[in-house]
Parts: sequence; structure tokens; C-alpha cells
Amino acid sequence: MAVLAMGAGCSSLPAAGPSAATMKRSPDVEVVKVTPELAAKAAAAADQAEQARIAQAVQALSAAPPDAPQSFVFGPGSSLKVTLWSVPPQLTAAAAPTATPLGDFTVSAEGEIQMPYVGAVRLQGLDLDQAQALIRSRYAALRMFQAPSIGIEAASSPLGEVLVTGAVGQPKVLAWPPQGLTLAEAVTQALGDGAALLGLAEDSADRTPAVQVVVLRQGMAPVELPVSAALDDRIALRPGDKVVVRKGARVQVTVLGAGVKTDGLMGFAEPPALSSVLARASGLDSNVANNHAVFVFRQRPGARPVLYDFSWDKADGLIASRRFPLENGDMVYVAEAPIVSIERVINIFFQLAVPAATLR
Repeated sequence: MAVLAMGAGCSSLPAAGPSAATMKRSPDVEVVKVTPELAAKAAAAADQAEQARIAQAVQALSAAPPDAPQSFVFGPGSSLKVTLWSVPPQLTAAAAPTATPLGDFTVSAEGEIQMPYVGAVRLQGLDLDQAQALIRSRYAALRMFQAPSIGIEAASSPLGEVLVTGAVGQPKVLAWPPQGLTLAEAVTQALGDGAALLGLAEDSADRTPAVQVVVLRQGMAPVELPVSAALDDRIALRPGDKVVVRKGARVQVTVLGAGVKTDGLMGFAEPPALSSVLARASGLDSNVANNHAVFVFRQRPGARPVLYDFSWDKADGLIASRRFPLENGDMVYVAEAPIVSIERVINIFFQLAVPAATLR
């Protein structure tokens, strides 16, 4: 009702809705009669466009700039566990290298750790292999151990940490692990009990908000993915990435006309079919609705507006409404019987286009 009231502020809206016959002669709007075949093609095209969008996003995140840090390096705050392996002095056929735990360490602000027997070892800026080689050389120089080797179990490094924020409660800072971090791992660690944090449990199936994941990477435009794609694909993050989890309606559709029981601005997680939108609007009002005149008005930037015409009183119209996908910003109009001039429908759409866009 808010949409209609807002439109009335511009000019008074007719109590009845317009006539299909005159609308089809309007030079300002392209009128398209929607058949089941056309609806199926539109649904296939929308699905193809969505898959292409996801593929493009994944490709963009997979193509790292040549100077992007990709490997684990130690820095102040890095944690690690060090084990020394050595061969007993009197080697026999049954002898095997023995393990000597040297302890758990945290790299100091100076980039060093203090180790038994050898003292300070500077690890800042070294990767795992380099750190193991350096520590091994220090212990080999003592000549206390035969054929020493070093094993390092690194827990994390604060260098290049990943920030996850948005609809996840408190922002989460994830230290960069030795094996790297995928987008799925970052989102999962940040969400915890995702249903509780995102409030999905409180929403009914048809009102579940869309959850989108946006990756912000230096030198790149923001990359957005639905959370399902973010969790399914093994997308490698880069040190320093920022991940924003957003929750909200992905598609908003304005429903108006005396022929529907509930009008207003409605949000959906995914592009809905026309039948789903009308169901959300509590269906057509059988007392006043004109079942010959259900319209979808679409206006894309720089393109001629299109009016999609559905024959709701015929099987083809009903079938088409179940397949035809709506886009963000579309307006659905159900006329009041009897059919009125289609020019009046177009006038209503144009009157409401600007206020509805402002509301969104």
C-alpha cells in the first residue's frame, strides 16, 4: 500500500486499471505477449547469465597479480612448533631417527625466536622451507646431533591476515595459515553457526534473504558471489584480502494494481517467477481482478521499456507465469475488471517508476 500511496503523491491513480487493446498501440513501450516457450527461453537465458557471472567472478579471483604474496611467511606473532630429528650416535640396522621436541614458539616483535642451545633465530620474512633450513644449520653447527633435520608445524602467521566482516556478528581476523586459505574456509570459520548468525532460521522458505559474499582485493574491483558458490568452489584467497558477507533481498519487485490482494515492494533471495510474486501478494482478488490483464513492466537503462502481457485466464498464461523470471526493479500490475486502456497502465508505471526506484 505504501507504493500506491507514494504514487498518489505524484498524481491521482485511476481506481481501475488500463485496456490491453490501447496499450499495444503505444509507441513508447514494446508490448510482448508471453508464451510458455518465451518464458522458458527467458528462464534459460537468466540461468545462463547467472552461471556466466559466477564463472567470471571465480576467474577474476583465480587470476592473481604477479606481485601478489602467495606463500606463508613468518612474521611477528607467528606461532610454530619445532621438532628436531637426529640419528643415534651408534647407528645399527634397527636404529631409526629419533624426535626431540624443542618446544612451541612465537615470533617476537623483532622477528626472532629463542631456541634451546642456539639462542635467537631470526625467522621474519622466511617461508617454511627456509626456516627449517636455517634452524637445521644452526643445530648442525653445534655438532651435538648426528645428521640433524628440523620439522616445523606452523599454526598461523599474522602477515597478510584475512578480514571477514559484514553479516557475521563481530568482524573476524583470520591469520594466514601455511597451507593457504580458501574463500569457503574463511566464510565457514567466520560464520560458525551460519543459520543463527545470519538469521536464516527465522525466515520462511520463500522469504529467505540472499546471502552474498564480496571479496575486496587490492588492485581489483570488488568481486561478488552467492554464498552457495563461495562455499562450493575452492577459491584461493590471497594474503590481505577482505571478505564481506551481506544479507538482504537480491531482487526487489513492485506489485501494484487493484487486482491483487497485497501490493507493495517485495524482496526475494533469487529472481522469482511471476507466479511466485503473485503468490506472495496473496493472489488475485477474485472480486475485482481482471484475469485477462496481468502485466510485467521492465525498464532497463538505455533501452526501450517493455511490457510483458500474460493471459491469466488461459493455460498458456498460467504456464508462462511459472517459468518467467523477474528482474530486480520489475513492476507487476494486475488490472481491475473491466479492462481499461493500456495507455493508462503505462501512465501508472511511469508515475511509479521514479518513486519506486527511490524507495529501493
